[in-house]
Amino acid sequence: MGEGQGVCLWLTGRSGAGKTTVTAELVPMLESRGRTVTVLDVVPELAKHWAERTSEGKLLRKAFVAREVARHGGVAICVTVSARADVRARAKELVGPDRFVEIYFDTPPDVSAGRKAERTKRTPLLKRLRRLVRRWRRRGKPGSSHQAPQSPDVSLDTAVMTPAESAVVIFEFLERHGFVAPVAPQMPGGVEAPATSDRRDG
Repeated sequence: MGEGQGVCLWLTGRSGAGKTTVTAELVPMLESRGRTVTVLDVVPELAKHWAERTSEGKLLRKAFVAREVARHGGVAICVTVSARADVRARAKELVGPDRFVEIYFDTPPDVSAGRKAERTKRTPLLKRLRRLVRRWRRRGKPGSSHQAPQSPDVSLDTAVMTPAESAVVIFEFLERHGFVAPVAPQMPGGVEAPATSDRRDG
């Protein structure tokens, strides 16, 4: 993979796992190496339609946009819960396996739930009421337990890692696999030595 290769970073994990916070740390790191970054977090234009019973359509719409960003050499960061493994597999197929990096936020449920509760306290009343309505509509349906990826490209436990540390882990993975150009070492006389990059296997 070349250093200008487009890529989709698919962030998956429970709500409150820290995906948005880590993304905020990661974006300037990527931009500092000349990468153009598109963040697909809360995107009203791609939101779940009122008639859709699950989030599958919304997630696949994100995957389609991410594919186009990657196809044109950009970095797409998809911030999702995407609890179902089959939907993540479809997203990967849509984007293309060679451009899809699955990043699992393996944060304990109690930690994620605590963060979510704190965030809810700061949420405007109208938004909270809308969430209650959606929850009421889902009553009696199967639970939304998160199906953990079997072999994610990157796994993070944000209960023990800071957002900055988590962003560095992702960034170093991208460096190793050629999605980010390494910093060229300085040779005598201030001339940059030719940079080499690790390539992703398979």
